[in-house]
Amino acid sequence: MKKTALLIMLLIGFLQIQLSFGQSTITYYDSIFVKKMVDIDKYETDTFTVKSSQVQKQVLIGTTFLTASDKLIQLTNHGLYPISLELLKDCNNTTDPDTFEDYPKFIEVKRDSLTLTIDVEVVANCCHNFLGEAEVKGKDTLNLVYTSYGGHCMCNCVFTLRYKFDTRMEQSDYYPILKYVTINGSKTTGKIPNP
Repeated sequence: MKKTALLIMLLIGFLQIQLSFGQSTITYYDSIFVKKMVDIDKYETDTFTVKSSQVQKQVLIGTTFLTASDKLIQLTNHGLYPISLELLKDCNNTTDPDTFEDYPKFIEVKRDSLTLTIDVEVVANCCHNFLGEAEVKGKDTLNLVYTSYGGHCMCNCVFTLRYKFDTRMEQSDYYPILKYVTINGSKTTGKIPNP
């Protein structure tokens, strides 16, 4: 009996070794290009690779939406889909620091048949980029969210951000049309034009 059990265990072990070594896996990689400023109007470009997989950690570089964050996923339940977050104007350090308390400011809020585009000026550290999200507050207010991040410089300045959303689903009878926009929950409010 002991010899039979030992023989069976050895056979199972041998089969497991054969099966595991007989399998091959293919791993795909994504290339990521990084542009870094090294001097005024001079940049260096570098490349690195990461494994392609939805379960791998995401790489966040520059100004971008926080892809698949809880807030952005919930936003689709209100008929909006994030398209892009861009830095329209880099650091404007000519703005009087005494006026920083007047920010954020909505520069333009426009809607066409398929998109909602919102340009807003915000104050942040001169060396920062931005990570963005958005959420619906109440029944009719879109709250834009941003977090500035990056290296720390000894100055603050005004940046212009552009949030862009796909509104095709919002225009169905199922979703209410949003009327107002705020940023980071501030009291500053913009009006969203009707479709």
